[in-house]
Amino acid sequence: MVVKNRKRSIFRRKPPLSSKARSSSAAGYQQGRIDGYAKGWGDGLQAGFEQGSKAESPGIVATAALKNALVIASGYIASLNIGIIQPFEELSNRGGFAYKVKLEEEVTREDIAAADVVVFLRNVEPAAYRYLEWAHEMGKRTVYVIDDNFLDIPATTPIGVYYQDESRRETFRKFLKHSQMIKVDATYFADYIRTHFNPNVIYFPASVNFALLDQASAPQKDSAAIVIGYAGGYKEETFAPVVPALQRILDYYGGFVRLEFFGFAPAGIPESSNVSFLPMETDYKQFLLKLYQRGWDIGLAPLADTPFNNSKTNNKFRDYSACGIAGIYSALPLYTEWIKHGETGYLLPLHTEDSWFAGIKQLIENPAMRATIKSKAAELSREHFRVDSCADRWNELIFYT
Repeated sequence: MVVKNRKRSIFRRKPPLSSKARSSSAAGYQQGRIDGYAKGWGDGLQAGFEQGSKAESPGIVATAALKNALVIASGYIASLNIGIIQPFEELSNRGGFAYKVKLEEEVTREDIAAADVVVFLRNVEPAAYRYLEWAHEMGKRTVYVIDDNFLDIPATTPIGVYYQDESRRETFRKFLKHSQMIKVDATYFADYIRTHFNPNVIYFPASVNFALLDQASAPQKDSAAIVIGYAGGYKEETFAPVVPALQRILDYYGGFVRLEFFGFAPAGIPESSNVSFLPMETDYKQFLLKLYQRGWDIGLAPLADTPFNNSKTNNKFRDYSACGIAGIYSALPLYTEWIKHGETGYLLPLHTEDSWFAGIKQLIENPAMRATIKSKAAELSREHFRVDSCADRWNELIFYT
């Protein structure tokens, strides 16, 4: 396989190899997760799909460009939209490329036979592994897209318990070992997979739909208060040192500061007129629009320094920077490789109450720094996270031999 010279060294790949293995059944929790995320995702998922040619060998498809993709998704989740559907729609609109998305329980041998490349997204169900075997038997290229290390996920939540099931852990290992390519969103995770499972790892970030934001009305602040927000899912343990820091911020600044939690509100934050909560928005487009229109001054992105967190994607930085929010981030690899302290974000080296209090206080009292971060982070975000850039990387690093 010939690999073209790359302009950016941080986006890299190595040549693929072949594989095999096997499977079991879908769980109620997984189905519930699929149902919960399905809202608003009907359009575009069954894009036109042309018949693909079959390679003679069970290895790599012998074409210069892969024209037809089958995506086998574990559920209709945000990762599917921002990492796959947005760039694939861009490629489809350019012409000469078609794709379709199917959930694990919907896939047939005919679906795989018609594709040039089969893209798996976060699959861990044993029953789904047979599709990888089928794809390799038919000589299709296989790509496993994964943005969390399920081997390190804590079993302290229902999601953690689900992924810690040994049959799913073993299936996850087999996908990592035997997929021809692994696509990740974090360099730390890429290095981990290369070391333990598979040398053929590709890293580049997911996309942000800037066209959506450019068409939206500008955010309108309804008061002069500094608004500090958090957008994301359940992170009770991660917020342990952040909650007392926020309590001190509220005590210190009073009505000059407001807190907003979008999707998750940690225990311990006092109920008051200065604190508000927005329920999680499962439709990605609506989530991004609502976040943008909140007009937050400061966005919180706390993470404890753990192997699981170090493997995560930089989604908070993408979202906050795209929406014009000055983010304050734990100084972990997923953020430090993108953020210059004081210019594109505020990095905290310690995940402690005092560190969070001091960092938030610094951003509150330094409007010039907030303005710099908003401006420069937005510029960096548009340079690296645009949908067309993500589509180009799929083309260059995965769909061409």
